[in-house]
Amino acid sequence: MSSIAYVTDEKMLEYHRLCRNRSILFWRLSSRKKFSDFRKGDLLFFFARPHRGRKKGLIGYAHFNSLKRLSLYQMWDQYGQATGYDSRQLLKEAIEKAAKGPVPKQMSCLYLTDVVFFLSPIYPDEIGLDIPNNLESYCYLDRSDPAITVNILKKAQSHGIDLWTIGTETAPEIIFAKDAVRHQIAVIHKQIGREAGSEKERGMMHKLAALQVEKEEWEMIRGSRTDSLMIKDNTVTIALPFASQANNRDARIREICGRMLMYRVLIRKAGMPQNVKFEILGTGVPESLLSVTEVLNAGEI
Repeated sequence: MSSIAYVTDEKMLEYHRLCRNRSILFWRLSSRKKFSDFRKGDLLFFFARPHRGRKKGLIGYAHFNSLKRLSLYQMWDQYGQATGYDSRQLLKEAIEKAAKGPVPKQMSCLYLTDVVFFLSPIYPDEIGLDIPNNLESYCYLDRSDPAITVNILKKAQSHGIDLWTIGTETAPEIIFAKDAVRHQIAVIHKQIGREAGSEKERGMMHKLAALQVEKEEWEMIRGSRTDSLMIKDNTVTIALPFASQANNRDARIREICGRMLMYRVLIRKAGMPQNVKFEILGTGVPESLLSVTEVLNAGEI
């Protein structure tokens, strides 16, 4: 799980906002700092000056989808105005200005999806971040503390979300709400800690989890190799894989019961409004574990 603050041209951002572009393409000069830990689904926050402002802030964000190597012609032919410009000539001029010379033969391009803009910028000092105003490329936000992304999203919620995509398939407030949930649960997962068990048991659990996230709408909890989730309507379903060897079956049952209870308690403590359900993965799951899961899902604990 990674989030970055990415230095972005404010005029290009305004173009995307006014055009209601839900997917956008950012080009990067090859000489710029390379990403070392950024994966599909991670958040890229736009770090730019607001309209008529001098101090840079976080204007909004998008989800990283993929990194592509493209020429100027490929960029325009494949993405057109999703590059942030009305014509290929304007795109060319912008790249030449940034490169201080001719357009490179190929550039690294970030393809971003599910764009969300904030009603007002979030300045780093509002959330205890130290991002220099003269940042040249980007910086990681949550390497030392995954709760930083949650704090940004909470502050954005208090500022309000720009509902510029009303009428599109997935409105920004729905995207934002899911991002807030998945990052908060990632923080909770880190508090709970990784799974116990032998190397063989953990390997079996990793395989069960990998099969689960192949299903539609399921995804791994960020930072975990065993726990997965599905966010649907106002319900979060967390799937936990069960695998045990004969000599420690009871210990594994107690561990999963404890993990479910900790998820339930910490999610409530965080003030999240979602209903929480659990699903146990595996064959030959003990009846006692299924009974506890049923009681938790019924809200009796």
